[in-house]
Amino acid sequence: MAKIEINLLPRELRGKRRGIAFDRGFTLMAAIAGILVVLFVGVNVLQSIKLKGLNDKIAEAQKRTDELRKNIELVDALTEVKDKVLQRISAIEMLDRNRAIWVRVLEDLSKRVPDYLWLSFLSEEESQNEATSDTNSDSIIISTRLEPPIKKVTIEGYSHSLNSLASFLIQLIRSQYFKNMELQYAKRTELKAYKGFSFQLVGDLYYLPEVESPVADTAIHELASENKKKDSKINLAVREK
Repeated sequence: MAKIEINLLPRELRGKRRGIAFDRGFTLMAAIAGILVVLFVGVNVLQSIKLKGLNDKIAEAQKRTDELRKNIELVDALTEVKDKVLQRISAIEMLDRNRAIWVRVLEDLSKRVPDYLWLSFLSEEESQNEATSDTNSDSIIISTRLEPPIKKVTIEGYSHSLNSLASFLIQLIRSQYFKNMELQYAKRTELKAYKGFSFQLVGDLYYLPEVESPVADTAIHELASENKKKDSKINLAVREK
């Protein structure tokens, strides 16, 4: 048989027991919330420790990077200084190597400047030696003619008359250092109270060796033969003018 239970407690006690049941549920929820808070705080503390360790490593790496950057800047500065020093050494070596040649070239040039003419500019540029090829019926022989180094030369200056300019050009053609000299322009200009001409000549400058050699002799003979032909043409042109 089923038992019938009757609650004979007054209503005040009945309500009090319900309140006690409610308090237990609230306590359980509070305990769970507290556990969650503790876990959250623990996780935050652990993450903070890890983050601090990462920040320390980042700071150390940044410090190392700054030190390496300073070393790199120092190496770059030393490399730049080295390049400048090497360039100066190369320029000095080139000047020293061609010093004797330039003395002879300028001495020869000064002797060929006529009266009423003076120079204002002289420069040189790199050029390549010419190569010639000889052919016959039996075989084809390609030979490179041995020549001294050749530089492209530019000469500028002023002259009181075209006759002085023509005389200077003839003298240059007779020189063993200058070849294929051509007049680029001759412009009438005023030199203070005088009238004259500004001019520019372009040609080849031969760096003939100081000592005698078959190469130098061959080059000088070739220049002499070509200069005679050009000399006669220029004299004829001057006479016609």
